[in-house]
Amino acid sequence: MILTDSHAHLDFPDYDHDLPEVLERAEQAQIGFINTIATRLGQAAYLRQLTARWSGMVGSIGVHPHYTSEAPVTEADLTAACRQAGPIVALGETGLDFHYQFSDRQHQIDSFRLHIRTAQALGLPLIVHSREAEAETMAIMEQEQAWRCGAVLHCFTASDAMARWAVERGFYLSFSGVVTFKTADTLRQTAAWIPSDRLLIETDCPYLSPIPHRGKRNEPAYVVHTAAVLAEVRHQDLTTIADCTTSNFQQLFRIAPASSSSETLAYTIGDGLYLNVTHGCTLHCQFCPKWTAPIVHHYDLSLRRNPSVQQLLTAIEQVSEGDISRYHEIVFCGYGESTLRLNVLLEVAAEVKRRGGRRVRINTDGLANRVYGRDVTPQFRGLIDAISISLNAQDEETYNRHCQPALSGSYAAMLAFVEAVRQHVPEVTLTAIRGLPGVDIDACRRIADTLGVHFRMRILHQLG
Repeated sequence: MILTDSHAHLDFPDYDHDLPEVLERAEQAQIGFINTIATRLGQAAYLRQLTARWSGMVGSIGVHPHYTSEAPVTEADLTAACRQAGPIVALGETGLDFHYQFSDRQHQIDSFRLHIRTAQALGLPLIVHSREAEAETMAIMEQEQAWRCGAVLHCFTASDAMARWAVERGFYLSFSGVVTFKTADTLRQTAAWIPSDRLLIETDCPYLSPIPHRGKRNEPAYVVHTAAVLAEVRHQDLTTIADCTTSNFQQLFRIAPASSSSETLAYTIGDGLYLNVTHGCTLHCQFCPKWTAPIVHHYDLSLRRNPSVQQLLTAIEQVSEGDISRYHEIVFCGYGESTLRLNVLLEVAAEVKRRGGRRVRINTDGLANRVYGRDVTPQFRGLIDAISISLNAQDEETYNRHCQPALSGSYAAMLAFVEAVRQHVPEVTLTAIRGLPGVDIDACRRIADTLGVHFRMRILHQLG
């Protein structure tokens, strides 16, 4: 049996004096995963150090609604904090707290919207805090299409109506020690009917210790008491609760089970070796099969977590049988936007070159500079031989209709990226798809000609 604590604050000073002992007790209590949440961006560096201390600890970062009035935060700030914090599994916690109102309401609302948009751009799920703000939380999540990135409503104590709304939209609900309190009969009634595939458990430590530890500092080992109450009200055994909440944790945060080795990280099409680097994407293209069946040829490219550099290199070694020089090119592709993991991409590309790779190509949406808020294209010089950029439309209106970008100004940013990258990468190609309504292939070709790059027409639903 493995339990998870989907929401903890082990970066808080409350654990400065005994964190090793806290983690030892968690291990003894069979806690397999802990998600540590940094509530200020300034905690990024410490979060990175913290998650390295224990193999089962992962991290998330965001600006808690209590702190949204402290200083203005931009999309670039959030993205930079995610990079600094290392591999993180979610953005947040974010949301609305109209109970304490430590921050101005409008600041909270603006920050919440920003977090949702950034999560969509980075391909990360959201951790949502909502207190005495049900209507506003639901409205903003609807308006910003939070379903595109996925979310968990953490420390859920809201109404049954909000729970049903969340479940209908595919969000997760996480229950804390509050569900064990004697006064929480209504909450337990809600917890009893939540579908098993939408259920999570947490401590929210150091707060909200469950009975029998109420009034003391909370810690991950105590999540077993919350799980036990859920098992009782749902008429299930503890192992069943542990299994379903751990599986849901892995699904939401894209953490593959330790025994899983079936994900396709490297695959061949023709004389090319393709690399599946991430599930994240800055676009939500309506024509992309990834949203329904992420299959190319016979390869299932679905990912439950982002692979590490070493995992990608191992996959390359296995598929190529130790000789990558036999491939015409190595292509960063898959069903995600590989430049969202720029450092991983560059490190793998450098090693591919060192091992004798003949040509390295990137398939991209051309939004890397927009995502990172700076020109990243000089880093491609000497490593990337060719880059294919999805133009997809002859104008912004058509592009937005088909690609549904999460970031404003994406079309213009993509064209500017073309201008920048052609200074550093020898072969640049724009692509567009024949068969999409309103897309003028000849006009797209003229754009490529004007920019001085190649053009290739793709066929709708023809992959690889």
